[in-house]
Amino acid sequence: MRMHILEATMRCLVDIGYTQTTTEKIARQAGVSRGAMTHHFKSRDDVFSAAATYITDIRVSEYDTAIAEVTVQSGNAPTYEAMLSTIRALQSYYMKPSFLAFQELLRGARTDAQLNEVMAPLEQSLDDRISASMVSRFPVWAKKELRQTGEVLRDLMMHTLQGVALNPSPYLQGDRLERLHEVLAKTAMTEFREAYPEQVAALDT
Repeated sequence: MRMHILEATMRCLVDIGYTQTTTEKIARQAGVSRGAMTHHFKSRDDVFSAAATYITDIRVSEYDTAIAEVTVQSGNAPTYEAMLSTIRALQSYYMKPSFLAFQELLRGARTDAQLNEVMAPLEQSLDDRISASMVSRFPVWAKKELRQTGEVLRDLMMHTLQGVALNPSPYLQGDRLERLHEVLAKTAMTEFREAYPEQVAALDT
């Protein structure tokens, strides 16, 4: 029952947003009585705190699944194909309902001190996990010479792909979205070529 309520909370966050999500609406979405709701969660703060951890765990699992589908050639320098497939996987990851729910909780945490205490470490933990996974797939990003460039590239990719997910536009789909992904991959490879021309040139031959 507890997990069912948390799932209903995530659905409400996606459908109507943090501000409009009340315990009454969560109970209605879950198909449970108010009594059953308060048995598991004494207040709106309690259910949001539990939902934050629940949704973060989902995000970690979904990320692991998405990135596991990407095949990366061994070696320090990434190929264009590996970069593009990684970007596609990340876009799929950001299009999940759990991402929108997580963002709604972050919005709520801006004005809710109790929720912020929960969300701040969860957000940091999730970011660290993703960054560590990206570096493990592209070890060259961790090298001192490319550390700042790698950080900027990750920021560019993450914020662009998140923007697409947060503000879906009818025209930014299909071929047009694919072209955006290709530009991101080419931009990343250009940075690698400038930093490690010999390594990347070897992959092109």
